[in-house]
Amino acid sequence: MKSQASYPVIPINQLKPGMYVIAIASQTGGMEIAQMGLVTSVAQIANLVRQGVLTVRIDLARSKLGSAESDAVTAPGLNANSAQVGRGASANGEGRELKIRRLYQEARELQGKFIRHLKAGEPIDITPLAEVAEEMVDTMFTHGDAMLCLARIRAKDAYLMEHSMNVAILLANFGRYLGLERNVLKELTLGGLLHDVGKIMTPDEVLHKPGKLTDEEFVIMRQHVVHSNDILKNTPGITPTMLEVAANHHERLDGTGYPQRLKGEQLSLYTRMSGIVDVYDAITADRVYKAGMQPTQAFRILLKGINQHFDAKLVTKFIKCMGVYPVGTLVQLSNQRLAIVMQRNEQQPLKPVVKVIYHATQRHYLEVQWLDLAKSGVQESIENTVDPKEFGIKLANFF
Repeated sequence: MKSQASYPVIPINQLKPGMYVIAIASQTGGMEIAQMGLVTSVAQIANLVRQGVLTVRIDLARSKLGSAESDAVTAPGLNANSAQVGRGASANGEGRELKIRRLYQEARELQGKFIRHLKAGEPIDITPLAEVAEEMVDTMFTHGDAMLCLARIRAKDAYLMEHSMNVAILLANFGRYLGLERNVLKELTLGGLLHDVGKIMTPDEVLHKPGKLTDEEFVIMRQHVVHSNDILKNTPGITPTMLEVAANHHERLDGTGYPQRLKGEQLSLYTRMSGIVDVYDAITADRVYKAGMQPTQAFRILLKGINQHFDAKLVTKFIKCMGVYPVGTLVQLSNQRLAIVMQRNEQQPLKPVVKVIYHATQRHYLEVQWLDLAKSGVQESIENTVDPKEFGIKLANFF
């Protein structure tokens, strides 16, 4: 018997009468919708859209479509981007997205395995993680925006693992923007994946405390950097660059960081980059005890810390490399529609490619539509950024 996963998934805006739906693949809102059967009218599809359905699984064998239509459903280029795409927004379709998700998942699993081996006192081999880091760097050059989208998907209860993943992705992106060599990018990426490994030595009651740490607890927490350094310097294959990311990402320009209170010229380029990226990801993350800030708010905090905590030139370059509206940011357009930034526009940073999903004043989901704000004839512009929580929107459903 065929498993559900073997049936093709299509976005709701490509569902049409004659298709046989076997399951709702993804949706928004709290109500679980279980729908199955032959679609006979456009009204049925409109109803699913109103209920927040995003993608559906279809059974082509039971669908009543012409052969050309059936072939179109299984074509590799098919994805949600076909509604209205400009300037290459369709990328390479579903196959590319699945490949990047698999890469992300593989990196997560290898991180977990590495940590389990460490805890069990078993021999450590970083070779598989190093190979994944290299693939992440290659993917950053070909599909950087898609990688950055994944870095916006978070779960409150998996912060430690996701934070390391995201620091790795952000370092690869930042290093690429700065024009660093690929072998350096690979080392920075692997350093990011492993930078918080010392937290396995931090007591759970401190590590997972749902609130502010006491002074005594903060002293214990700060030791994770020392533990990371001790673990990695005794691990075969770890380079000085990887060690720098792990050992120095909490050091600050004015000497107020930890654990060595390095200052000024003692902070290398890689240390300065790591400090910026680590703080940016930490303050944009949702945690059990606090809501994450929007990227634009995080930029303000970084700017406030220049010349004391952070290198002024590097902060400016980091903001430029992320874009005025970073990938994954929810924005409100001039016509009150809400959209997610999906691709940056380096020539016109205020006009990225967005995915329109929601109407802010009418408070309902819209048919998903890709829109290139830089394209000739497009009237909409971005008015401001929006917190998805204000509208109960789960961004992960749209990536």
